[in-house]
Amino acid sequence: MTTHRRILTSALLSLILLTASGSWAQDVNRVLAVVGDQVITSLDVEKMLRTLEQQMTATTRPGEQTPSPQQLQRLALERLIEDKVFEQEVQREKITVGKEELERFIDRVRTSNNLSEDEFVAQLSRRGLTMDEYREELKKDIIKHKLLDRNVKSKVVISNEQVEKAYQEASGGSAFSTDQVRFRGLFLQVSEEASPAVEQTIKQRAEDLRKQAAGGADFADLARKYSQGPGAAQGGEIGPLSSADMLPAMRAALADLKPGDISGVVRVPSGYVVMQLIERGAAPAAAPSSQLKEQVRAKLENEAMEKRFQEWIKDLRSKIYIKVME
Repeated sequence: MTTHRRILTSALLSLILLTASGSWAQDVNRVLAVVGDQVITSLDVEKMLRTLEQQMTATTRPGEQTPSPQQLQRLALERLIEDKVFEQEVQREKITVGKEELERFIDRVRTSNNLSEDEFVAQLSRRGLTMDEYREELKKDIIKHKLLDRNVKSKVVISNEQVEKAYQEASGGSAFSTDQVRFRGLFLQVSEEASPAVEQTIKQRAEDLRKQAAGGADFADLARKYSQGPGAAQGGEIGPLSSADMLPAMRAALADLKPGDISGVVRVPSGYVVMQLIERGAAPAAAPSSQLKEQVRAKLENEAMEKRFQEWIKDLRSKIYIKVME
């Protein structure tokens, strides 16, 4: 009887431990958000947090302010939600990146920065990434830009009639300023539905990326990876543009920069932007009309792509069920 009781007690204890273990695991790895048919768990957020923290540790200078744990957690969750939204659209559109294409892109990034393979790996290590992690990250970014090219850039068509009309309207005014700039832009989008907390988190992310660029990270590489605006696939390069064609806030931010300098974080209607001046110069005083019309076309294309992106991302999010748990 005693033996039987010991066996029964042992069995009950095992059952209790298994049940407690399951409850504990569910509590630790709880669901924080649902995006379509996929979930984001607390462990997913913790993994993203470690990546962000490693990147900041590698790039933050002594004395520089860093985001609070709450801000970092919101940023990590927002990044994961965005990744899931794009991931599901990529699957729907069957967009892929081949191994050879990926390796060619890595070689271009490495050679454009004049780095040997060992130096490149060391630079990744300072960012808290292994080569395999970088490949996976880069693969996602390339696929994302293919998705943007397919759904945004390819949908923008500016007719000759539109260019001619805009040219006639502007040719008598100051639209063709002799002050022209070429710059790189790293844009982070803020949706119309974003809460103040989310907007602050995105702004902090822009500040972090600016610090990375100011600390020596390649601006074009950062723009290719993180920018959500025009020119991202080309390393964020925009222009040459007449300064009169730019948003006043962007024009003011670039006004006192020298080539290679990096602006502060600038609020624009679509979100936040950080810029690096490439060159500033004066256009020929008597530029031919064909050249001026190309400036008009570039301006109209940039405006149309920005509008198209906002419409597309809003429509994309509206079609996917997104629920953030309280």
